[in-house]
Amino acid sequence: MDIERPDSVWVSDITYVGTRTNPSYLALVTDAYSKKIVGYNVSTSLSVDGSLKALKMALNNRKQRQYPLIHHSDRGLQYCSNDYQKLLNDNDITPSRTPTKIQ
Repeated sequence: MDIERPDSVWVSDITYVGTRTNPSYLALVTDAYSKKIVGYNVSTSLSVDGSLKALKMALNNRKQRQYPLIHHSDRGLQYCSNDYQKLLNDNDITPSRTPTKIQ
């Protein structure tokens, strides 16, 4: 897929930061064109709340609202949750997920 402008494809992921005894999780929303982080949240939990906060930040920072937007993620429970999918739908964002592996 050729990405020709900012705010056309966002990619979301969560990464582990901190230590095993004091874990934190960094939820990121990255613009695939510019590689700029447009939303983030650091949380002590892997619940959907951190991912929702990162997405809401990205939505508040969105500049190109007149164009369609694709949101790509893995199939993590956070991104498949009803709340996350509702926020995408409410903002006319097309969800895209990494395909499952066939064994």
